[in-house]
Parts: sequence; structure tokens; C-alpha cells
Amino acid sequence: MKKSLFILVCLATTAFTSQAQKTRFGFTGGVVFANYHAEVDGESGKGDTKSGVTAGLLADIPLSSHFSFQPALNFTQKGMAEKEIYLGITEKSSLRINCIEVPLNVLYNVSSNTGNFFIGAGPSLAFHVSGKWKFNDGSESTSSDVKFGNTDEDHFKSMDFGANFLTGYSFPNGLMLAVNYNLGLSNLFTEENDNSTMKSSYFGIKLGFLLNSMKNRK
Repeated sequence: MKKSLFILVCLATTAFTSQAQKTRFGFTGGVVFANYHAEVDGESGKGDTKSGVTAGLLADIPLSSHFSFQPALNFTQKGMAEKEIYLGITEKSSLRINCIEVPLNVLYNVSSNTGNFFIGAGPSLAFHVSGKWKFNDGSESTSSDVKFGNTDEDHFKSMDFGANFLTGYSFPNGLMLAVNYNLGLSNLFTEENDNSTMKSSYFGIKLGFLLNSMKNRK
């Protein structure tokens, strides 16, 4: 019995070590096109898309010949913009929220000698770090900080849970191109705003690099 258990532990350790040796680490950077969708008192609407930047680190951990687990740690800028013309005066407002985002993606991979195509999805969790409102009434610009929390003095909640979808291609030299769509599932308004909802979304384009050469998954 002890001998069988010892053999099982050895096999599990060998398998884990083998997979760990195939893990690839990398970094990405790119641009996102973000927006927020709100529903207040039965009326819904969204602002204009606002662009931002994203950058982060990732690990690609093989699970089988075609599947891998790819967690990442990203800095992502979300936001929206609005513009109204009233009596010939153009008024502009914008919202920018800086986030630390953790997507946990499971990928399906199709590898060849020329590279690796991947497509996948997974949950994501964003932590709001800072934010700022900006307003221009046509003659003067003002700004104020966004407050995060769960009280009636806060603007939005501190965390945003969502779903992430991505696809892309990585080359044997480590270069990687990916696009993703992140759909926020959390109501970002605080608990005191029970009759209103606000949710995030963004489309991202990323260029990255995986540090070690590609190994076909067998």
C-alpha cells in the first residue's frame, strides 16, 4: 500500500513538473475601447466609446494537448465620454477609471510549425484603483475624483466582476497578437442605488511577447 502510494505521488509530481516546465510567461500592451451602460428609473443609455491603454503580465500553463490555462495581471483603463450641444455651446464630459484586472482564461489551442492559434474565455475581476470625472461647459474645464466603496457618499463599487472572451495568434519567436472583449456583470452603482444599474464593457487589441520559444502541445 505504501509502495503504491509512493509511486502515485512520484507520478503526480513528475506530471506537475513536466507541465510547469512547459509554462510560458509573457507580457502584453495595447489599447482598449471602453464604455458604460446605465439604466436609471427604467431608462437605459450609454455614452460614447473612450479609448485607453492596457498593459500586463501573463502565464500560459498547458493543461492538455489543446487546452491551456492563462491567468493574467493587467492594468486597464476603462471609461466613457459624452458630448451635448445646447444653444450652440458644446458641453463635454468624460469618465476615466483605472483598474487592476485579473482575467482567468481557459484557451483552446491549435498549434503548427508556423505558430499557435488560440481562442477562449474565462471570468475576470477588476479592482478600481482611481478615477476622474472631467467636464467642459464650453468655456471652463473642471475635474473631480471618483470615490469607490459601498456608501451613499461613493460613486461606484470598488470591484467589477465580468466575463472575458479572447482570440489571437502567437508565433514561434514569441510574438503574440490578441483581441478580447470584456463584459462587466456587476452593478457598479452602490447598494443605496437599488433602482439603477451601471455595467462596463470594452474591446481590446493587444500585442505581446512570450519569453520562451513555442513548444507544440502533445
